[in-house]
Amino acid sequence: MTRVNKLLHVDIWDTVCDDPSCGEFRVEIKPEIRKALLRIAYDFLNFLDIKIPFRDITLTGSMANYNYTDQSDLDLHILFNFDARPRGESEIIKDLFAARRRIWNDEHDIKIRDHDVELYTQDVDEPHHSTGVFSVLRNKWLVNPHRTNPVIDEETVIKKSKDMMSRIEYLETIEDKSNSLKSLKDKIMKMRKTGLEREGEFAQENLIFKTLRNTGYIGKLNDIIRNEYDRSVSLDQ
Repeated sequence: MTRVNKLLHVDIWDTVCDDPSCGEFRVEIKPEIRKALLRIAYDFLNFLDIKIPFRDITLTGSMANYNYTDQSDLDLHILFNFDARPRGESEIIKDLFAARRRIWNDEHDIKIRDHDVELYTQDVDEPHHSTGVFSVLRNKWLVNPHRTNPVIDEETVIKKSKDMMSRIEYLETIEDKSNSLKSLKDKIMKMRKTGLEREGEFAQENLIFKTLRNTGYIGKLNDIIRNEYDRSVSLDQ
């Protein structure tokens, strides 16, 4: 469950001072971590194989904040200005990038100091709800992280997470499940989006999503969806 730590993760950051009494927020990314993240980002850009200029490469989420856990991912975002593309082209590119991102994340198991690296493509104008954003490209903080002490109903988060897990396990056992799989995946993603927009990263809906992801159930759901599609379009001898 989410907790508030005293320091940013020591495997990723060197904390000189993050107390207001210092007069200046000074937390620096470890050089070898920055180098590794940049290499991953540029390799992913080559994988996209579409020559569109990017604006920034950022690290965000709980590993750029104080609410990380042992299961937290390194959320690496590559920012583009999709709206600068000709009319009608931007949505096509967004969908293509999203599909390529899923393929990349499915095909790779990249870890830095035992934390998974997850790649995202993001529009520069897309609202972002993290309270810590670090530009890996420019080596500077865009949004300084800060400690908060949210009120979290852990019992409800656990209960609703277990309910979602049970639904995923049930869908794996039934025959006609294509529509139910899509409905559940859409519900989970909409739930998270709504929670982030309303309360930010400590929203109950986002914590449920993180629980499902950290326990492998989001991956399990994606595997079921992929296997069901493969089965539906296959023909026997």
